[in-house]
Amino acid sequence: MTNDLKEGLVHKTIWAEDEIAQAGQLLELCNAFDGLHLKLDMGMLRMRKGKVANDFVFYADGKLVGWLALDEYGAEVVEFTGMVHPDYRRRGIFSALLAAAKEEAQGRGTMRLVVVCERFSHSGQAFVAAIGAAYDFSEHKMLLRDFKERGPYQERIALQKAGAGDVEALALIAASSFGQSVEGARRNILKNMENLYVQYYLGKLGEEAVGCLNRYESDKEYGIYAFAVLLEYRGRGFGRQMLEQVIKETRAVSRKDIGLEVETENTNAIGLYRSCGFVEITTYGYYTIDLY
Repeated sequence: MTNDLKEGLVHKTIWAEDEIAQAGQLLELCNAFDGLHLKLDMGMLRMRKGKVANDFVFYADGKLVGWLALDEYGAEVVEFTGMVHPDYRRRGIFSALLAAAKEEAQGRGTMRLVVVCERFSHSGQAFVAAIGAAYDFSEHKMLLRDFKERGPYQERIALQKAGAGDVEALALIAASSFGQSVEGARRNILKNMENLYVQYYLGKLGEEAVGCLNRYESDKEYGIYAFAVLLEYRGRGFGRQMLEQVIKETRAVSRKDIGLEVETENTNAIGLYRSCGFVEITTYGYYTIDLY
């Protein structure tokens, strides 16, 4: 237990279990008070390696009342999310947390921070406007409610767990689908593979790798990320088959929710996800802050 009384701003590099519990309680309180689904996962705190500060917390009256978390993924551009206890707002706490995060990010050479703020967060939207963050894009958060499976399929695609030997194939698909360099995609995939809760998959037509995705297990749900099919293989039902297969595999081992995020302008993907039984539960806006 960490029983030491704390006050003010603290740069955190590693979390004890009782501290994670306190952060979880703050997250649940803020979500319930504002009717939100803040984009934060308690599981990531257990993965903090203690080398750098990715979390900035604020204590008042001996309790945790503010928290800003930097995403570990990304170097030049880094996302963050945060919150302040409803009883401690309008005291400059989040401004202090953001100033500390900016200083840390600048010291690492980060060029831009991206604040993730829900469309329906009145306090968050007001803060985004006050700091002059520039709107970039939005994503729907969707959860699977009523799984609808199709088939049979004339062309069958096999979804296989991917490992270190598949990194190049994964990187080539990700790079061509998400506008990344192959080197950047490879770097992100290798970093993700260090996380014990991330599993990559390859969709294969015979021996040809035509699609990929990864599945991340958090405390409360499984998330599907980096879902892509090579351009020349789209329109043939391969994406739906991959999605159905990963849903069935996940449902076979757990009753946790299954979720994903999709850009609000990606109408084709939204249509696919809805037809599989996913529904929108909130919308995240992404707003940039240039550091230089």
